[in-house]
Amino acid sequence: MKERLQFLLIYYGFWVIFFLVARVIFLGYHIEDTKLLTLQTIWGIFWNGIRMDFSMAGYLSVIPFLLVSLSNFIKKSRLENWIFSYTFLMVLIINLIIVIDLQVFNTWGYHLDATPLRYLKTPREAWASVSSSPLIQLFISFLLLLILASYIVYRIITKNIDNWNYIDNLPFIPVSLLLTIALIIPIRGSLGISPMNQSTVYFSTNNFANIAAVNPTWNFFSSLVNGSYDKVNPYTYLPKEELSNNISELYTNSNTTTPFIRSDLKKPNVLIIIWESFTKKATQTIINNAEVTPRFNQLKKDGVYFSNMYASGDRTDKGIPAILSGYPAQPTTSIITEPNKSAKLPVLSKDFEGIGYSTDFYYGGEIEFANIKSYLYSADFQKIVSKQDFDSKYWNSKWGAHDEIVFQKFLTDHSAVNQPFFSTILTLSSHEPFEVPMQTKFTGDDEESKFMNAMYYADQSLGNFIESAKQQPWWQNTLVVIVADHGHRIPETGKKVDDFKIPMLWLGGALIKTGIEINNIVSQIDISATLLRQIGLNAYSYNWSKNIFDPKTKQWAFFAFNNGFGFIQPKKEIVFDNVGKKMIQLNGSFGSHDVDLGKALMQRMFQDYLDK
Repeated sequence: MKERLQFLLIYYGFWVIFFLVARVIFLGYHIEDTKLLTLQTIWGIFWNGIRMDFSMAGYLSVIPFLLVSLSNFIKKSRLENWIFSYTFLMVLIINLIIVIDLQVFNTWGYHLDATPLRYLKTPREAWASVSSSPLIQLFISFLLLLILASYIVYRIITKNIDNWNYIDNLPFIPVSLLLTIALIIPIRGSLGISPMNQSTVYFSTNNFANIAAVNPTWNFFSSLVNGSYDKVNPYTYLPKEELSNNISELYTNSNTTTPFIRSDLKKPNVLIIIWESFTKKATQTIINNAEVTPRFNQLKKDGVYFSNMYASGDRTDKGIPAILSGYPAQPTTSIITEPNKSAKLPVLSKDFEGIGYSTDFYYGGEIEFANIKSYLYSADFQKIVSKQDFDSKYWNSKWGAHDEIVFQKFLTDHSAVNQPFFSTILTLSSHEPFEVPMQTKFTGDDEESKFMNAMYYADQSLGNFIESAKQQPWWQNTLVVIVADHGHRIPETGKKVDDFKIPMLWLGGALIKTGIEINNIVSQIDISATLLRQIGLNAYSYNWSKNIFDPKTKQWAFFAFNNGFGFIQPKKEIVFDNVGKKMIQLNGSFGSHDVDLGKALMQRMFQDYLDK
């Protein structure tokens, strides 16, 4: 009996050590973040994180524990086979999760969860998102981990089970079953009321340290099991009355607007250009005395520039409904991926079509990606142009047609288009893997150089398009809105708020005045209501969108990320982690009421998503 019980402890211990090694690899892979931690914080990562390692090891040990409990009734060779096959399969899957998680955090700033599975319906585009990662190094790491772990498992199993002899069923079977049942303790994390969750291992004000303490395998499977929220809001922070009062405080208006569009234009054309990953940081970046976005920076003098705007989310599938529907992003899901919900959203294309506009949407890539197609169809765009409408010789190797090709097609199609029109162009050249058809402007094989190079190309394509558009007969009657779908972590500043800061520029002959900079705090979701009010339409169905030019509109912006939110007010910036339920970044003078305002938005916005 001693040999069998010893095997159970060794087997459980193998998984705990395996996860500790995985955490060392995670810290090493993200060495620049790790360097900023104190030794005390690094110790805290392992000390607190091991509770989740115990939990995951408990889950993985249940089946082998049961098999060993019944070992008297199973041939020794078969028992070895079963346990090794099961363990090898688990090692294979978990190694895959651990290695993928290394780059997922590098790209998105959080552990791997079920989010990427939504994009497997469009594998080509999913591949394009990761192809700029160091795939060879990650694959080699995967193989080495797999070989080493499999060898250790093989040695543990053969060395122990080979020496087993038949033993009495009593007391062995009751004892081993009791040990199996006892796994519930590490699995739950304690004997208390609250079971294991990510916040159990959170311990620091440093968000990277908290994330490093979380077991990526546990996190991934937890997101799979708990991915469906049904009608339960996990962000219930405030009682109903306080919640309503806070929301009312944030949404004040006078139902008036300051006009920025010529009064003689009753139905101006509207063109929204959604620029992929257009972070404000790019507009401020100079490399070797060269601006990354010189054309855009020059265009700011010809229009109305919004210098203090924030994206609602961190991905294109969150940015599109934020812009066209005035709908806020969700932290761990995306409403656009659920057609039954996204079909209920108001959309600008429907409002404009309802007063006689023609509507169209241009994108050089696959509109099936992230279920964007269903959203566009429910938005009743009369014409949708996508990847299949362009000759493949103009595609990059991953996403589709380059920006300049899409812009040119738009100009060709609109050379004799009926006015008024409401059009949207979604760009893609500044998306990973940052392949652009031009001579390299900023040399370097690192991700930042490639991103800036792609951004420079996107800027040149946009600048050339605007030059050509100014020669078109429709320009004098048109408002052009240039805005990002979301920001980007590059170039890194260490402040999450900066990753969500995006530029917006209004251009076109429809404007009353140009050369204006508006530095009020505004949100991506405010575009819808603001546009509608500018042409005299009501925006009542856009509940979350504020009219930027209403003199009584309060200045604030809210953004969501996995899994937290940011809340921006004048001279106040708060970034809150929903898992640890604590602020992870803050700037300025703020009080508890400011935090409650952010919590109120998070709670009410997500409840609205659930109720759709």
